Amino acid sequence: MHGSDCTALTVTALTLDLAGRRILANVSFAVRAGEFLGLIGPNGGGKTTLLRTLLGLVPPTHGTISWADRNCGRPRLGYVPQRVSADAHFPLECRELVLQGAAGFLARFGSGRGESQRRCDELLARVGLRGQAATPFVHLSGGQQRRLLLARALMRRPDVLLLDEPTAGVDAEGQDRFCALLRELTGEGLTLILVSHDLPLITAHADRIACLNVTLHWHGRAGELDAGTVQAAYRCELQRYQLRHPISEPPA
Repeated sequence: MHGSDCTALTVTALTLDLAGRRILANVSFAVRAGEFLGLIGPNGGGKTTLLRTLLGLVPPTHGTISWADRNCGRPRLGYVPQRVSADAHFPLECRELVLQGAAGFLARFGSGRGESQRRCDELLARVGLRGQAATPFVHLSGGQQRRLLLARALMRRPDVLLLDEPTAGVDAEGQDRFCALLRELTGEGLTLILVSHDLPLITAHADRIACLNVTLHWHGRAGELDAGTVQAAYRCELQRYQLRHPISEPPA
């Protein structure tokens, strides 16, 4: 288990109503610094909305969100969206897109353009795309695009990284490569909150899992998630989801 005794995030009784519909209901959980939390649940269950609320893009109707980094201050947040809309004429090359992640950050923290370029080259190498630095973003494969968006998010040296379906549409080898990189990042102290529909991926890689369908059905260690919990949250038979590691049967 990665993580520390420091709590990076505490969510208390979070409720959100939009257009007369309850999207989140009395959601409470905590995430420790350096922990990899997988957020799972069915379509329409509120996962992406919860991420947007954590990012401050959607104000909650009730409840509180409390952030703290390892030094007990407010952390820097990074975000990897589910997709970036880009047509065939999208002009940015890979290096340019990654450098966008430093916008506003360098001036605030006194870093110059040279430092920005060095950081960009390091991150491109780390996500396996240094050779594609001058390649237009739209010419990358889906998996490469997701890794490039990860590099862009890391430009700000975040304390907490939020990811929305970062491996959707990526083949199994690409998914494992992406998650191996995420595990390296948690080993360096980065806190991860990752939304995914891919139960096999999450049960294989996350430290803890939060199972959300409007309300929080379960939050605990990945290896302790049981079939009854998943069936109740998804309101379907578990057989629809093929797991890499068996989920235990519910206790008698």
